[in-house]
Amino acid sequence: MYSFFVAFAAAAATFTAIALPTKVSYAVVPALFVFGGLYFLIVRHHSKAIEGLMERMGRELQQQRIDNAVRVVEDGYAHGKWVPFMTSQLKGQVGTLHYIKKDFDAALPLLEAAWSRHWVAKSMLAAHHWRKHKSDDAFAVLDKAISSSAKEPMLYGIKAWMKVKLKDRDAARATLVAGQEATKGNDAIQTNLVRLQNGQDLQMYLFGETWWNFHLEKPSGKVIQKMAGGGLQPKGMRKAQFR
Repeated sequence: MYSFFVAFAAAAATFTAIALPTKVSYAVVPALFVFGGLYFLIVRHHSKAIEGLMERMGRELQQQRIDNAVRVVEDGYAHGKWVPFMTSQLKGQVGTLHYIKKDFDAALPLLEAAWSRHWVAKSMLAAHHWRKHKSDDAFAVLDKAISSSAKEPMLYGIKAWMKVKLKDRDAARATLVAGQEATKGNDAIQTNLVRLQNGQDLQMYLFGETWWNFHLEKPSGKVIQKMAGGGLQPKGMRKAQFR
């Protein structure tokens, strides 16, 4: 939020410089113009810098160099202080990278600090709670994530998967129905809803390769063959989940 304070200080100085020798009413519009213009330029500058870092992170991930990707994103912390909510987004991104490489101790505090709309980070936090047999905490995190990112199909898929594991297929079905309505008929949700209604297991890989990053399931040989045939990869992240 440094950008706000710098822009405010510049606007205050402009207001004072104009108001003292003239009238207060003459100073309002120039002060607002300085505040808005300077704030926009500062945020844009630092946002562009972070976008460049995200591109570098993506290249590191393509080469499976997760530790390098972590360092690249951490370089963005200095820029994040200038953009609203950016630091929490960056922490969430670093947390997801630690989680992917199964460094859960390092991931947990970052996932907790992640921006509420970083649905991948929050899903991983829910997955962590689930793996620790804290299902109530997992569902609490997922429900908050769904309220913030209602159009993300994976969130409904994960919640339904957990409900199935708890042998609550009715709740799983209700979750997918809600997801179907929110996502306007997502194919993965629709297919899994039909499977659930037919008493079959969910096929979570239909939601995309990100599923394997939650470490809730391991792909079987049969699944890997299906994914390879469909042009998907069983692990890794094709692009950054940064927003």
